[in-house]
Amino acid sequence: MAATLSTNNKGMMMMKMTSNKNLSTTKTNEEEAREKGDEHQRRRRRGVLCWSCGEPLKKNTNSTDDDDDDCKRGGAKAAAAVVFFCETCDAVVHPSSISTLSHYALLDAPETFAVDAKALETTMKGLQKKLHPDAFAGRRKTREATEDRAREKEYSEALSARVNEAYGKLRDPLSRAKYLFALKSGTTSVDDEEEEKKEEDTWGDEEEDENGERKRETVSPELLFLVMDVREAIEDAGEDVEALMKLKEENEERVEEATTRVGEALDDETTFDKEKARKAIVELTYYERIRKEIVERL
Repeated sequence: MAATLSTNNKGMMMMKMTSNKNLSTTKTNEEEAREKGDEHQRRRRRGVLCWSCGEPLKKNTNSTDDDDDDCKRGGAKAAAAVVFFCETCDAVVHPSSISTLSHYALLDAPETFAVDAKALETTMKGLQKKLHPDAFAGRRKTREATEDRAREKEYSEALSARVNEAYGKLRDPLSRAKYLFALKSGTTSVDDEEEEKKEEDTWGDEEEDENGERKRETVSPELLFLVMDVREAIEDAGEDVEALMKLKEENEERVEEATTRVGEALDDETTFDKEKARKAIVELTYYERIRKEIVERL
């Protein structure tokens, strides 16, 4: 009888061990499924997967890997086609999928100071038309969920705003110069708007040295004296339109010459002289400020 009890105990122990093993396996499978689901959601938020159907999206990049394109565009990075819609379900992509794209890549333009203004405008208008909610209202194969429609409208508006931002930045010569300088010098990340704005607002401003005294390291004395003389002339002109127009014409010539120097510094295919480019942009910044001061009085 003792032998029989021993045999039964062994059998029960074996069953318990098997049960624990199965439970452990089930728990492991559940954890794996949960982890896989979490990763899936993270990939959706990063724009790797379509938020609507969950299928992989083509990755948006700042440039193509084709060296021939670079050569055709004068050595500048050539933009790759930007994906705005899921190829599987036609849903508009999540705004995060273009967050790392430069303004140049977004508008399919080479990273140069010299730009085709007409081409930029055409691209911008084409994208705005493409991204307008009414333009793709019937693109989706299924339209059951009201929540999906609201989300798609939200995403399309965010993408449209980013396109407007890119166009505004590249359309204006001074803004374009500062933005391109940041890209080339690595002073600002593409998607860091706060740092970019901070950098842009300080061009040509005074700085404090280690003793707390004001200094202007990047501004030549000649430029400072010229700016002081022009501003004094603006004050003396008062409301005299003729005198202000004469000052404006003279300043426009300075703006044109400074813009040329900025282009030469930023688009130099041999080497990027950071200090040369910075000085040229600071000079243009002062002339643009003078232009604004005169226009405000006219």
